[in-house]
Amino acid sequence: MTSPAGVYGAGLGGQKAPSYPGRGAFRPRGLGWRWPMPITLSQFLRRYGKDLFRATEAKLPPLVQEPRLTWSRGRRPMGAQALAITGVAEALRRHGVGILAAEMGTGKTFMGVRAALELDPQGAFLVLCPPHLVEKWAREVEMEGAHAVVLRERQDLEALRQAPRPLFAVLSRERAKLGPGWEPAVAYRTVLKREEGRRVPVKVAVCPRCGHPVEKLPKTRRTTCPKCREPLWQVRPPRREALAHALKRLLPKGFFQAVILDEAHEYKGADSAQGLTAAGLISWVGKVILLTGTLFGGYASSIYHLLARAAPRFREEFPTEAAFVARYGLFKRVRRERSEGGYGYYTRRRETRTQTYERPGVSPLLLTHLVDKTAFVRLPEVAEALPPYGEEVVLLDMDEAHRVAYEAFAKGLSGAAKRSLSKGRRFLGVLIQAGLQVPDTTWQEEAVADPETGKTVAHFAPLPPDYRHAKERKLISLLAAERLKGRRSIVYVQGTERRDQLARLASILEAEGFRPIVLRADTVRPEEREAWLKAQVEKGGDVLLCHPRVVQTGLDLVDFPTIVFYQPEYSVYTLRQAARRSWRIGQRHPVRVVYMAYRGTLQEAALTLIAQKARSSLALEGELVEGGLVSAAEEDPTVALAKALAGAVRLTWEGEGVGLEGEATGKASAGRAKAPALPVLPEGRWVRTRRGRVFLPPGQPVLFAEVL
Repeated sequence: MTSPAGVYGAGLGGQKAPSYPGRGAFRPRGLGWRWPMPITLSQFLRRYGKDLFRATEAKLPPLVQEPRLTWSRGRRPMGAQALAITGVAEALRRHGVGILAAEMGTGKTFMGVRAALELDPQGAFLVLCPPHLVEKWAREVEMEGAHAVVLRERQDLEALRQAPRPLFAVLSRERAKLGPGWEPAVAYRTVLKREEGRRVPVKVAVCPRCGHPVEKLPKTRRTTCPKCREPLWQVRPPRREALAHALKRLLPKGFFQAVILDEAHEYKGADSAQGLTAAGLISWVGKVILLTGTLFGGYASSIYHLLARAAPRFREEFPTEAAFVARYGLFKRVRRERSEGGYGYYTRRRETRTQTYERPGVSPLLLTHLVDKTAFVRLPEVAEALPPYGEEVVLLDMDEAHRVAYEAFAKGLSGAAKRSLSKGRRFLGVLIQAGLQVPDTTWQEEAVADPETGKTVAHFAPLPPDYRHAKERKLISLLAAERLKGRRSIVYVQGTERRDQLARLASILEAEGFRPIVLRADTVRPEEREAWLKAQVEKGGDVLLCHPRVVQTGLDLVDFPTIVFYQPEYSVYTLRQAARRSWRIGQRHPVRVVYMAYRGTLQEAALTLIAQKARSSLALEGELVEGGLVSAAEEDPTVALAKALAGAVRLTWEGEGVGLEGEATGKASAGRAKAPALPVLPEGRWVRTRRGRVFLPPGQPVLFAEVL
């Protein structure tokens, strides 16, 4: 392997220096060539990417170079779909796990079905998917000439044995995990209590084992006796059985050839019921296909449990999440020193405590666990002549009256956030949600109280109900301009409960002549949403108002080519899924995605934070966004925003040219964070290389901190 000096110091001993794609150069004294200035990784790969690719391909030849498809029924794969299907099927044969990380709209369901059929054309496969996609899966399976059985009741399981092959059993993840449940379990004892001068019998709850009185018995959390640790709960009599358990009990091991996990990133939770259910099914079946549009959520820990459940070898190498994050993630260590009166007075000892937090970002070495079992598919590789996709950020200044009212409110939030960060981060979520939502709810009075003391820490005095603040006015003008072009729009809104902005925006848009479509989580059943939306469009609806999570998976919204994020959404999974609802096969119009925020508020900080996390997520999938692979975000979104609220850090929007999804745009877009500059020498010095000693002048950029 070539040493660093051989790579970056060639020519220091009198030989010609290599060319360097820098934007400028520095000429050290006494040398005959100019020292190059730093460039970004994206620039480096644009210039040398083809050479690096050829060298990598020579040393690590691809497992599959040509499509090899044996299934002749159904639809023909388009573009990269055929190669991805072949690759996932081969990974299943070799490793027992195949991962399809494909952009929204590339046809993940189709590719998942075909990969399973390539594995075994006469096999049986178990599909675990979100409830609103069950019928879609059944349709896709039937279109490929296979047989689909939707599992809703235990009786459906008995039909699987006689069902024709190839067979796909489609199971909603909700029905898979829901079992009989549990209920509190205590004994009751009658005691005499004195009331109004006389003794009356009172029934009290006690531990069934030791008789210790039970003062509190929550119905939503399992508890134990504080004295003898006896569980104070029991399993309810079984009115129903979780279908995942019934499958393993009624069918023999080996009945299914593979499990297919749709929207696999939703099974990443360490202790979530659906994650544990999926883990049990994978262990029972033995092989698994993971389908996801967002494999990585910004943190190394977000992918650990998914890989550990799917790949036994990975689980053997990294038995704990901590070991995995220590190797492939990023940590931030915070050392706190506390001194109280009289402590270590003569010795000057201080009590110190070090805490470790995970930061967004991932080591590129993690790809070694993915390249042999993952097919990455981008939408342009599947669909030819897709319309352009562009993103832009609209930062707005508040009107004077609005700004004065909000700054008074934010001052109270800032003080509360400082105290909360120093005292265990209590009620940070309340403070952050208030800071994010109140700039847009000018018509509502807002009072934030400390849950322990009941004291009001921040108060927002409402503005007149008929006042339309700057963001509302900008939204109306933006939607009106899109309507003149014949384009329908989606507006994603975060406040849908107590701070209900859906009703407010619907009222304003109706007054301006729009026909808004309000979609809430309970408006229509998930599996009926797509048909319901089609009907609303046919009735003349032109603006869809909803929370992004309501439509983030499974819906093709090509009727709405303009997407507006009215407030920041700082879940990478939700943002990336929701932003691509319109840009997919069948879209004929350019797709425009707009992110709106108020300048100088927590909304701008949240937008900056999600851009940093999105860069890290895209990097793992091969999309290098300008500004580097590793983000400079804080250890946790909640804490990062709380620190911004408290004034401890400043998260502001800078840069243009690259969107949150990595697409180049022509407007002020979701960002290009400034890449950190290389360290420089504070004074001139001689350094030794393999070819002799060389003098480096003051201000010389250096690649390795050890030189300093």
